[in-house]
Amino acid sequence: MSSQPPKARRHWPYRIERLPDVSFPGLEIHAISRDDTSTAEAFSVAISPQDAPVASPAVEREWGRIVSANPRVYNGPHLSVVSIDFDEATIHCRRDTFQRLIVQPRVRTGMRLLAVSALVVARDAEGREHVLLGRRGEGVRIYPGMWEFGPAGGVTPPHASVRVLSTDDLRRNLMEEMEEEIGVTFPVGEAIAIVRDRVAFSDDIIFRCDAGDLDGARRAMGEPTNWEYAETRWVAVEEIGAFVAAHGDEIIRPTRAMIRLLDWA
Repeated sequence: MSSQPPKARRHWPYRIERLPDVSFPGLEIHAISRDDTSTAEAFSVAISPQDAPVASPAVEREWGRIVSANPRVYNGPHLSVVSIDFDEATIHCRRDTFQRLIVQPRVRTGMRLLAVSALVVARDAEGREHVLLGRRGEGVRIYPGMWEFGPAGGVTPPHASVRVLSTDDLRRNLMEEMEEEIGVTFPVGEAIAIVRDRVAFSDDIIFRCDAGDLDGARRAMGEPTNWEYAETRWVAVEEIGAFVAAHGDEIIRPTRAMIRLLDWA
């Protein structure tokens, strides 16, 4: 992402605003808002036809060390963000691998994971809005044991012949992450932000998701069964401030920044 504010967009129905420093070093946040009632898509993802880069000897050595320490790790395909063209609403990516992501920062590869994240809300019988938080498992790549808005995960690369992903493709990818991580899917709505996390080497597109009735959402989810989440919790939006006060150091910085963006605490 450019360090300069994006130009005004007059040919598509979204406004992207670079937010000022939110006191979380290593984060860059762009808020997304719809300018009108158009049904036009928020983004497309353009994928380079080039094959994924070959791992260097340094990458292979570091990868070997990581796998020895955590046999659960495996090398799968991912998309790496090359640039984001806000004027054309296009995220330019190349094919890459998890191997070249996880070796960072010990071995710098330039891999920046394209990811999607959910901000899931539901309402109780009194109409109070709640938001879903998950505490990450101890075996995850980054931020083990910490709370986050989710589920979230890297965007799965399509078949080699596919060069463009639509916003709906990104929504489907996020629904797959929900099914995998919490055992249920909720409708995926609008993209509300892009968060660049320089610690996690990722660009996350945040989508608001409406789970409807809180009791129904709780019943549908049950208890976590996936290793990526140790536990999940629905927190009333009006109580987010108290949650942050009690668990601030245990909440990942992108989620704390989103809480501030949404003026929840």
